[in-house]
Amino acid sequence: MDGLNAQKQQLRRDLKLRRKGREYDPELAAELCVHLAELCLKNGADKIACYLAYGDEPDTELFIDWAIENSIEVILPVSNEDGSLDWVKFDGQTIDGIFGFAEPVGEPGNLWGADIIIIPALAVDATGQRLGKGKGYYDRALAALEEVAPVVAVVYEDELLERVPTETHDQPVDAAVTPAGVSFFSDRLN
Repeated sequence: MDGLNAQKQQLRRDLKLRRKGREYDPELAAELCVHLAELCLKNGADKIACYLAYGDEPDTELFIDWAIENSIEVILPVSNEDGSLDWVKFDGQTIDGIFGFAEPVGEPGNLWGADIIIIPALAVDATGQRLGKGKGYYDRALAALEEVAPVVAVVYEDELLERVPTETHDQPVDAAVTPAGVSFFSDRLN
């Protein structure tokens, strides 16, 4: 394992351990929902890509419910064995996916045409570089798009770091949303 990869693995272990010690807080989920909803409203989003939070990830369920109630099309990913993601128009139904957590079922959708793409992260740095869980699903999905909509990572405040180790295949984000607010790294969002 090279030095950069080892740094990423150690940082992932540290961040996962920190998350494991968190208690679920419905107020944090509500605050995330408010900031994500404001981002959608300010940017006129009619279609968003998001994800179903799993385990100790920041909770996106309230936000997804809000988006659907406000007639915003929500597409969610389904993980494939080959490391790719398929997208489904979310109608509230889920089944356990290949990693054992809930994934959507429903009519096929696609990432093309999404106004905002909201993705999970373990950390984001001051330049918008994102540290994911290490499987590369989202990096591959974003790299495959000819034109990428603004990308937003969802993290806790203490996961906004000065720097995260990155490689050439790592896809940056335009903003990070925490329960405390939004940090912008580009001018692609209001």
